Amino acid sequence: MQKSQIKYPYGISNFEQLVQDNYIFVDKTPFIELLESEERFSVFLRPRRMGKSLFLSILEYYYDIREKDKFEKLFSKYYIGQHPTPKANAYRVLKFDFSGIDSQTSESTYRSFLLSIRFAVSTFMENYELFEEEDRVFIEAQETPAELMKAFFKLWKEQVDDETPIFLLIDEYDHFTNEILIRDLTEFKKSVSEDGYVRKFYETIKIGTQQGFIDRFFITGVSPITMDSLTSGFNIVKHLTGKEEFHNMMGFSEEEVKVLLDLVLEDKDRMETILEDMRLWYNGYRFNPEAKNSVYNSDMVLYFLDNFKKKQRYPTQMLDPNIMPDYNKLKQLFQVANYMQNMEVLEEILEKGELSTKLIYQFSFAKPFDKIAFINLLYYLGNLTLKGETIYDIPCFVIPNYVIKELYWQYYAYLLQENAGLTSDAYEVIRGMRQVADGDIGQLFELVQKLLEALSNRDFQRFDEKYVKMAIIAYAFQAEFYYIRSEREVTNDGYLDLELLRHPKSSAQPHQYVLEIKYLKQAAEGQLKSTMAAAKKQLQSYLAIDAELQRMEKLKAIAVVVVKDQVHFEEC
Repeated sequence: MQKSQIKYPYGISNFEQLVQDNYIFVDKTPFIELLESEERFSVFLRPRRMGKSLFLSILEYYYDIREKDKFEKLFSKYYIGQHPTPKANAYRVLKFDFSGIDSQTSESTYRSFLLSIRFAVSTFMENYELFEEEDRVFIEAQETPAELMKAFFKLWKEQVDDETPIFLLIDEYDHFTNEILIRDLTEFKKSVSEDGYVRKFYETIKIGTQQGFIDRFFITGVSPITMDSLTSGFNIVKHLTGKEEFHNMMGFSEEEVKVLLDLVLEDKDRMETILEDMRLWYNGYRFNPEAKNSVYNSDMVLYFLDNFKKKQRYPTQMLDPNIMPDYNKLKQLFQVANYMQNMEVLEEILEKGELSTKLIYQFSFAKPFDKIAFINLLYYLGNLTLKGETIYDIPCFVIPNYVIKELYWQYYAYLLQENAGLTSDAYEVIRGMRQVADGDIGQLFELVQKLLEALSNRDFQRFDEKYVKMAIIAYAFQAEFYYIRSEREVTNDGYLDLELLRHPKSSAQPHQYVLEIKYLKQAAEGQLKSTMAAAKKQLQSYLAIDAELQRMEKLKAIAVVVVKDQVHFEEC
């Protein structure tokens, strides 16, 4: 098969289709064996688009008694087909998928949730030829999710033997409740409270397990917040999310990505360079502080490879456009609970690159949704991850990769413009950055100076080099043809303030820049000349000793001194 004809399962979440159509498959079936040895009722959380839906499809085909005749065809090439477990094809599988709930309003959310449950139960009864027509109509006519499930279990108890129990699968259990949380914290609490329809539904699932109708269940989602809010209504689950042995169950390891890339890479000499770029953009997710490796976002990897295979070049956008709507909710996310407190989190993670606080395994709305809870929400949603090291046994949270870092900086640029009372003009910013690429960095500093001039005198009381640098970075990140690097260590006590480097995806050759940034209050304006000279001298010393800078093509070294709101710069 030609490399361009290799089929990656980008967007494929049906296991049978994947096998029949000869898509490349990263074998995650060894985890089925491990899952079966764990508690029967488990939940596994990961950020969206990391392979949860496909894994549930694998479980569905593996455990469904209706698929027994397909077992050899579907699984023979994979680990679990050669090491089947005792419960293979031993269940009736009832599967709920809550990823498509219409959560625009409280009314549409409730209605869509009920319809989703009604559809899943109806499909289940039809698949296994259960109940007479009038009984099915009776079940489907129930007006609440809980009543529908109660009617279903009542008839099951009366009419169905228990030799083939139910394996319950729920995909994206909290997708719609997270949407509610972001939109309206009060509505979220109401829906999962003691009398809330979400809690009542899960109470019936608990009853189904107690009466033996449901022998096992496996639930996927993103955050434990909804599950924790159900409290005693659904307190039978075992969380596998942070267990080290399940760390690689979803997402791709470095070795798996290397194998996938090797399948289509024509010039093997490019392997390490491409892996380094993919590592920077798509890797970095860690869900246990002691995990030996971080994992890649599987959707992003498959998107990249699917675009790369034909012309052997990077996609125009390093971030899958289909993921953008998910991450564009970042703006809404920062509105949850305490906005000003959340802004402190944003500035700290952008300035320092990491945050240290405790990892929450169980949320509680009995107390305020504080800074620790917000940081953990960002973590579970995939906007932060564990660094893999602790400070006094307290986990350290970092931005997982460059894709997420870009999104943070784009949002920060929006906030800067909004706070300064400026109309955000993306066209103006991109046009200015194109001139920077052509060698005129003054266009970037014009944008920054316009921003600084719009800020009030009160804002400058806390202004320093850090905030100037953050403003420059925020604008620079709007240009997708640059890769922005900050505070790279050059000597034991020397760090480059900022580097604007050619983006790996770019076929053009823009000018590259290294910046040394200084800030003076207006009262110290007389020090401008000496400060500029010191900045240039510092840059020249870096250029003399750093081999990476010496190899860079079309490099310009720029000393920048900002006096209050006026930007001065000189090229070395």
